[in-house]
Amino acid sequence: MAFLLPRLERADIVYKTLNETPFPTAVLVPKTINPKKACPLLVHFHGGGLYTGTNLEPAFLPLELAEAENAIMVSPTYRLLPEATGLNILDDLKDFWEWVRKSLPAYVAEKWPGLTIDLDRTAVFGESAGGYLSLQSAFLFPSVHIKVIMAQYCAIYPDIAAWNPQPAEVPSAADEFINAYIAQIKPGTIRLSSPYPALGDLGQAVKQTGRHRQWLGDNERLTLDYGLRTAEKLPPIWIMQGLDDRIMPKEATDELVARIREAHPETELLYSVQPGDHGFDSPHGLDEPYIAEGIELVRKYWP
Repeated sequence: MAFLLPRLERADIVYKTLNETPFPTAVLVPKTINPKKACPLLVHFHGGGLYTGTNLEPAFLPLELAEAENAIMVSPTYRLLPEATGLNILDDLKDFWEWVRKSLPAYVAEKWPGLTIDLDRTAVFGESAGGYLSLQSAFLFPSVHIKVIMAQYCAIYPDIAAWNPQPAEVPSAADEFINAYIAQIKPGTIRLSSPYPALGDLGQAVKQTGRHRQWLGDNERLTLDYGLRTAEKLPPIWIMQGLDDRIMPKEATDELVARIREAHPETELLYSVQPGDHGFDSPHGLDEPYIAEGIELVRKYWP
């Protein structure tokens, strides 16, 4: 990713403020962009299990795709667990999309005179938790009119059994570690960024205890079932998964894909399974054969 960033101009702008805490989003414009045409939008949501990570981390493929497709890319921050709840994160998602529709075009026109953005050509891309937020964007906010979803190892839905299951025996040390972390959180704390590998020990404890669902909360809007029941129509979807993923088991993503296909058989869905662990795709570019196949699907509908 580092070698790609100098090829794009970056600006950071606040899309919402809560309790005097600004929520920034990065806006990136390829230096090769053609100002004579309205630019499509590519929105990137970062991963990290909803409890860690920061915007643009990692974001190799969307950066390369934005440059290739003359697109403007936006990558927002959002509140993180366990300081926040799953519903808090969905509120951030809602507020972000409202800002995109109401304010992003004017911001782009002012920051980059001569550039215009075409919100009717919007695609979303996310890895892990970011893939979950990409899918949730289409499920819960149909007015955004997303043209295509690109989601990697994204099955962190609380109603998918293979994701962070409750173990038969919870390691006491891991449970105590989580309790100690939660105990030191001050009321009203908002955490928006913990760059990788921050909080890796917390993530390991969550994996060992199966407490991710507890952090998310039990509201039905967080579930895959609710999204599939309420969405009248879904955009085309490209899902990527590592065969040897130790964080997001392939069985969880298999269930996600099967349930989407059952509920919305009319939706074009490409499921790319490749050897490798979580983040298997990070060194791969647009010319990798399985990625080229996915990009072929993407280009049928976007930009």
